Amino acid sequence: MRFIEQSGARSRVFDFADIHDPKGRRVVIAGGLQRWLASAFAARTSNRSGMTRLRAAEGIYAVLSWLARFFAAQKPPVQGPGDVTADHVRALWTHMEGRNNATQRDHLYRLRLLWRDDDQLPDEVRAALYEQPLPEVTDIADVPAYDDAGMQRIMTALRHDIRVARDRVRAGQGLLARFRAGRVLPEDSDHRLASLLDVFDRTGDLPRTAGGWPVPAVRRAGGVRGIAPWLCLNSQELTAFCLLLTALTAENFGTVAAWPAAHYRPDAGIEGIPGVALIEASKPRRGPEREHMVTPVEDVPENLAALLVDDDPEPRLFRSPLRVYQLLLELTQVARRHGGHDLALAGFRATGAPRDGRWTRGADAKNIARWSAQHGFPTKEPTAEGIEPVEARRLRQTGIERKRRPVAHTRSTMNDHYLARSKTVVTQSRTVVADALRAQVATARKRRSVPVLTASLVARAATDLDGAAREADLDPQVLQRLVTGQQDTVLTGCVDHLNSPTTEPGEPCAESFLACLGCENARALPHQLPLQIAALDQLNILRAHVDPATWKARHAVHQERLEDLVGHYRESEQNKARRDLTEPQTQMINDLMSGRMDLR
Repeated sequence: MRFIEQSGARSRVFDFADIHDPKGRRVVIAGGLQRWLASAFAARTSNRSGMTRLRAAEGIYAVLSWLARFFAAQKPPVQGPGDVTADHVRALWTHMEGRNNATQRDHLYRLRLLWRDDDQLPDEVRAALYEQPLPEVTDIADVPAYDDAGMQRIMTALRHDIRVARDRVRAGQGLLARFRAGRVLPEDSDHRLASLLDVFDRTGDLPRTAGGWPVPAVRRAGGVRGIAPWLCLNSQELTAFCLLLTALTAENFGTVAAWPAAHYRPDAGIEGIPGVALIEASKPRRGPEREHMVTPVEDVPENLAALLVDDDPEPRLFRSPLRVYQLLLELTQVARRHGGHDLALAGFRATGAPRDGRWTRGADAKNIARWSAQHGFPTKEPTAEGIEPVEARRLRQTGIERKRRPVAHTRSTMNDHYLARSKTVVTQSRTVVADALRAQVATARKRRSVPVLTASLVARAATDLDGAAREADLDPQVLQRLVTGQQDTVLTGCVDHLNSPTTEPGEPCAESFLACLGCENARALPHQLPLQIAALDQLNILRAHVDPATWKARHAVHQERLEDLVGHYRESEQNKARRDLTEPQTQMINDLMSGRMDLR
């Protein structure tokens, strides 16, 4: 069966009559089993299935191949769907034991997708698929971000490669322009190179003999390897561009590698307004409905770029995704024209490929290791000096941690996947949470609740004053004066007004009566509830007419404390207190709220 990608760029024939084991040995499979597996593959990869990528189809084929090998090894071998039993399904779970949880989960999940609607299988076989839960995959992959020193080391190497490539290609473009304008004379030392660049730019090849070999003039100019780089980028330079854009945008390396040259500039390229290019990108893992997306590639304002780095002569270029993207398009014009494609990343491979396969497109992640080795980076483990390997996924992780905003994914994915696996973010989160908790504790201590003496305790004081005083942790005489209202301070009662936290011992308290709501000497009693409710109602009315900042600074704490006191009583008790409010009490609350009861 042939599977063709939605873009038409790649295809592959999947042969269910030619299945091999992991050691390369061919596995003999019954014809009925071959046809059944092929039909299951066709149903899962059809045009209506939403599967558009060759890699996804290869994953389905891998599961079916594994299944075919398993059935062929049974005694007797399975000949077709009619021979499959529930015991076979249970044996599959055992067969997968010993593999890591991610592999088990992937294979068994795909198997459920393939079989759940297969009417060729008995119901009990399909039911056996769900007898056991899928293996849990709880470990979060360890993809640490680079620290500042490591990131700077990588960015310096990337910027160096791109500067060298830019200066070389621009020099070649300038020489070609002067040659075509007639300003490079035959006696000039660079006339031969300029004439060969003219041929290469127009034809995509260099002059050759009848036998197909380059003419002597080409060899004297350095051959294809010496001429093509004046107008084209090589694979390592394309890798550098792709890595730099990955670091600047926090996009996937594979997504950037497939960026087209065509884009839309909503800013119209006008200087003085924020620059941005909209690029149509593709991310297959988002699913068929969300695979295609528009990626904004933004410029960095000049004043911001100057703050990012002090010693870079071109801070705006190498901190601006838009400017790097524009430079890439400029340097790849010739390769894109002769390569016959519209990708932004277009290059030329001088050796190691047939003549019609030298025009490369995109960027291959396999070249990251080669680029790393060329620049002194390790390819596997960090060096003794602490130099770490260059990995595209770590560059993206670093970008996401620094941006702290979703890039081609949802905010929950960013939080639960990318940020959750970061030790730095986890440490920072713990610090933030700890600070918040300490702030809440400090606020709670500052806004301590006034103890409420219940109606039952007040009633007990009438018959057992000493026992009620012990329960309230008060002197009996103090409790007696509180219950009778002798020590009321409008909204609460005061245990000792000569021992205020804000005045010298023995001096009368001079605080506002509203401050009693947070005083350690205050006690609330049932007979004060009408006054407390009236004050709370006044504050609620006042809130609609006061500036929010003023309200928060002057009144919010009193409202919270009154709500806490009133909340100790049932709704029926609160309604009764409203009915019991007297005219003198209303006037008292009006005087309190207007400030007429405060000492001047």
